[in-house]
Amino acid sequence: MEQQYKTDAEIYAVLEREIIDLTLRPGSSLSENPLCSRFGAPRTLIRVVLQKLQENGLVKIVPYKGTTVTRLNRRIVDELIYERTAVEARVLRDFTPRCTPEQRAAIRVRVDAYEKLAHAPEPDFNRLYEADRLLHETWFAAMDKMYLWGTLQNAHADYSRFRMLDTMTSGGLDEVIADHRNLLNAIERCDLAAFEPLVERHLYGGIRRLGSRLTEEYADFFEPETVK
Repeated sequence: MEQQYKTDAEIYAVLEREIIDLTLRPGSSLSENPLCSRFGAPRTLIRVVLQKLQENGLVKIVPYKGTTVTRLNRRIVDELIYERTAVEARVLRDFTPRCTPEQRAAIRVRVDAYEKLAHAPEPDFNRLYEADRLLHETWFAAMDKMYLWGTLQNAHADYSRFRMLDTMTSGGLDEVIADHRNLLNAIERCDLAAFEPLVERHLYGGIRRLGSRLTEEYADFFEPETVK
């Protein structure tokens, strides 16, 4: 049993992280009794947590049948990548001419931090995910676009889990490192025309790296596609 009587926010944070990092696989069940035992929490508290997870698209509660971790929607993943590509390329184009030496130094530190984590003998994928988030957040924060950044980050039921699947299974960390270096170089050269193709390559990299595994090895992570 974990620490007894965590708050609903603490229990939510644990389960949210386990869903995002795929410890709890898409489609797997979450039963109230084991969760009560695990957290030493009453059923009413667990139900509050499960309801919040459902509101954020991470689980689906079916009355009298139970609760399951939602599967990813591939169409939503594709649309979110499309949206983020357009938004982030624009933010980088606006940010770069105003980028200060101090901001460039901060970006270099975050690029280096990601590379160091990626080259660890046993990479911590949650720390890698956070390091990547901090790097990309830099230009949104500099442009005072944190509400916009928040809306992109909040779409984690599908996109964040897709990113984690790519990070953990595709073997593409060296490619991600190269993408980060290329973005940093474009910022330092103030090469505004470079951002759209660089961001597009970076954000669509997971689809490219995972390839047919998305419809074969990891098919059960995704909702079945409906025929139009």
